Amino acid sequence: MRNPPPVRPMPRRRRMTTPLRALIVAAGLAVVALVLLTAHIFAPANSLQITALYVLGSALLAVWASILAWRVPVLSRRTLALFALVWMAGIGAAVWLVFRSLDVGRTTLLALGIQWLAIALSLAVGGLLLRGLLQRRASLLLGRLLSLVSPLAILLLVLLLPSAH
Repeated sequence: MRNPPPVRPMPRRRRMTTPLRALIVAAGLAVVALVLLTAHIFAPANSLQITALYVLGSALLAVWASILAWRVPVLSRRTLALFALVWMAGIGAAVWLVFRSLDVGRTTLLALGIQWLAIALSLAVGGLLLRGLLQRRASLLLGRLLSLVSPLAILLLVLLLPSAH
C-alpha cells in the first residue's frame, strides 16, 4: 500500500479589519447613492434626491468610522501636508454646502439633507487630519485643535445660520 500524500495545512483566512469593513460599507452606500441620483435624473422626484443625500452622508460617516479605527503609521511631512489640503478642501466644501442649503427655494427635508452631508463631510476630513497628526509627536497643537473644532464649527453654522435668515 502506498502512503497517502501529506496533508497540507489549510492557509489561514485573513480576517477583515474594522477599517476595511467600514470602507466596504461606505463603498456600498456610495453606490446606492449613485443609483438613487441616477434614478433621479430619469424620474425627477425630490424623495430620491433627499434619500440619496442622506445615504451619501451615511457613507461619509462610515468613512469617518474607518478613519477612527485605522492604525495610522507615522506619516511623512508631505503626507501630512496632503491630509491638510484634503482637510481644507473638505471644510471649504462643507461651508459651501451649508450656505447652499439656505436657498429659499429648497424644501426643509432637502435643506436638512444638504446640512447632514456637510456635517458628515467635516467629520470625515477632520478625523483624517486628527489621526494623521496624533501619530506625529512634533505636530502642532493648533493643527490638532483645528481638526477637532472644524466639525463643531460646521455644526454651529448649521444651527445658527438658518435662524439669522
